[in-house]
Amino acid sequence: MFDFINDLNEFFCEKYASYDKICVLPGYKMPKMHDVKVAENGRRYTYTLPPETMRLAKQEKKAELLAELKERLVDTTFSFSFFPLNIFGQIRNLFSKLGVAKNLKKLLEKYKLSEEEAGKGLAVEEEIWKGICGNKYLPTKNLVFSLALTQQFSYEDTEWFLSLIGEEFNFAYAKDVVVAYLLQKKIYNEEMIDAALAEFKVENLFIKKNA
Repeated sequence: MFDFINDLNEFFCEKYASYDKICVLPGYKMPKMHDVKVAENGRRYTYTLPPETMRLAKQEKKAELLAELKERLVDTTFSFSFFPLNIFGQIRNLFSKLGVAKNLKKLLEKYKLSEEEAGKGLAVEEEIWKGICGNKYLPTKNLVFSLALTQQFSYEDTEWFLSLIGEEFNFAYAKDVVVAYLLQKKIYNEEMIDAALAEFKVENLFIKKNA
């Protein structure tokens, strides 16, 4: 069942973009970041290569470097509190077509889920979940990730909903890379999700165990 970890490793090497963590790994070879191009008129131009050039996928010893990186990973993306909306924020969200609660309801309807059914997979207090659905709290990025994984949202729908709360997939974070992989590959099996999260030390999600 867990052969997919090798595929996840390849995806991670291609996408992970925390260059300050990559470049300090023992054995990492800094690539050439500048090159010269000769134009038709014979003039030479120097240009800078994109930062993607520094990713692990470009390294000859990427497997060894990835193993070292995994040892150093620590999940610092905490979000244990939820932002309460004041009365003006509630009114704005209520009437805006980009309102979070309004679009959460549409998203759940798309997946044929009731608020109660969707909340069963989340390790948050019932009052908080009802408050998020009822336009009293804004969901956090970690909660959106948790909801997407437990309710089998598509990557595109998750990306869209993240934009409503001012967030996005940021591949400088291991968590975002792993969650993106699971959603893009449509991996929703609980054991496989747990294995992927553990492999890269991803924590702080709101996924209820044995839900």
